[in-house]
Amino acid sequence: MIAYVEGRIARIYDDSVVVVTAAGIGFQVYVPTTVLREAGGVGSEIFLNTYMQVREDGMFLFGFIEEKDLEMFKELISVSGVGPKVALALLSALSPEDIIVAILSGDSKTLSTAQGVGKKVAEKIILFLKDKAEKYSEGMGSEEDFDGGNNHGNRDVIMEAAQALNALGFSMTEAMKTVNSVKADENATAEEIIKLALKKI
Repeated sequence: MIAYVEGRIARIYDDSVVVVTAAGIGFQVYVPTTVLREAGGVGSEIFLNTYMQVREDGMFLFGFIEEKDLEMFKELISVSGVGPKVALALLSALSPEDIIVAILSGDSKTLSTAQGVGKKVAEKIILFLKDKAEKYSEGMGSEEDFDGGNNHGNRDVIMEAAQALNALGFSMTEAMKTVNSVKADENATAEEIIKLALKKI
């Protein structure tokens, strides 16, 4: 198992990079487009957390700058019918946090914005990863987008506010992130949270 690859970027393709290590070995690593944007050009140094897939037609490496991206990739490919290509597409279009919010709010539309991800696949991801997404979100209490620390008090109030924003045309994922990031009294009403949320959008 190759846990990470560190070295110099020798080649850049549309979906991967070739990293040459200090030992002179070149590894082709498939990455989301976010890595391609952050990696720099040929000759740049890079460190990638990797996942190795062994199939009958060969071995493939998938790489991520952030460990949380790698963990989300592994969760996504654990869903039947979701392969590495779909997982990379999702992580190219959405952050792990956005994916978690979409799963928790049942927002298949946002997941479907990723290339090659249809409604049925998005719904399957929501169905199979809902419980795991809830555990992930519990560990993100200090993060603004999922802030359990904002303590609006009643989760039903937050959901009501998010649904109102959704009705105004915002995606459920964007609505959930926004209402959760609002600094409001724990006894705030849905209307008060909506007003504060609209000021942030």
